[in-house]
Amino acid sequence: MSGIYKTNHFRIEELVSPEFYEANKSRGELMWLAFDARVLITLDLLRKVYGPLTVNDWLWGGPFKYSGLRSMDCEEGAALSQHKFGRAADAKFKNVTADEVRNDMRKKGLLAPENKWSGSRCFDSITCIEETPNMSWFHFDVRNWDAVQYGVRVVKG
Repeated sequence: MSGIYKTNHFRIEELVSPEFYEANKSRGELMWLAFDARVLITLDLLRKVYGPLTVNDWLWGGPFKYSGLRSMDCEEGAALSQHKFGRAADAKFKNVTADEVRNDMRKKGLLAPENKWSGSRCFDSITCIEETPNMSWFHFDVRNWDAVQYGVRVVKG
């Protein structure tokens, strides 16, 4: 189906839970419609800039099942988590740490110390990130938040 954005670097199974995949695999590429295209484009950009990364790895026997799209009844995370709307992902990088990615984005002006938008065009869809001590993944989302006026929101735990 033309017009649907599908990532260049990820299979759909890497971005959805096994339950979602089993329930919807007969729909084929229509499963991509569950995502906000800005998340998928940002994942491709993160892969291009920072190298290989994992969202979910359940397909290969790994532990990550809910780092991408979550069902509304998923008990993982907040009740209205952006993951449940296809607007968030948790990336685990192979060659860099999540802290290095956040620090690099600050250095390049996306996440200035005062948390104000600075006009970076590479990751301009990101409106919120999470940052907690010892957080080994990079959570980003594209929630309804005016990052131009208020800066990329940084949720601290």
